[in-house]
Amino acid sequence: MKKIRQIKEKLKNNIFLRILRWIVYIIVALLLLVIIVQKFSNNSISVGGFRIFTVVSGSMVPEYEIGDILLSKQTSAEDINIGDNVTYLGKTSTLKDIIITHKVVKKEVQNGEYYFVTKGVANAISDPEISYDQIYGKVVYKTAILSIFGKLMNNRFVYFFTFMVIALIVSIEIISSVFDTRDEDDGRE
Repeated sequence: MKKIRQIKEKLKNNIFLRILRWIVYIIVALLLLVIIVQKFSNNSISVGGFRIFTVVSGSMVPEYEIGDILLSKQTSAEDINIGDNVTYLGKTSTLKDIIITHKVVKKEVQNGEYYFVTKGVANAISDPEISYDQIYGKVVYKTAILSIFGKLMNNRFVYFFTFMVIALIVSIEIISSVFDTRDEDDGRE
């Protein structure tokens, strides 16, 4: 038991491990903040011009699979070209109020306004024409690690298992810190 305490004390005092732990905490906290902002704002707020989206249909297979997580960046209309993948808010027909990520197949300028036609890679027909103000941004990155995590979290059993593991780790940390405090108090007496 004494040896375990000595090892624990060495790990606690290791500055490299403490810095690494804080870096991981900060990255996780920032990631959670972005996800929470996106989720509760229904993607109406961007963080630094970036938004995160999850692919929910097979219209872009094989480029994007269902469950992939995409990072989209606000871009000027001039910088969106044919072949780029854009995420936009549908405003007409069956696409009304649906967030879509498709490939630009046509770009036009009419009276100084930009209009685009998009199409899913796996779709036979194009989407209705959209205006630039409907576009959230151009897809700049597909996050492989977050995509795997997102796909796993869509499985109810994996979700609850992950929640239980995190709850167990937090409980162990709390109990451990309580007993460490008691051990320190006993040592002072």
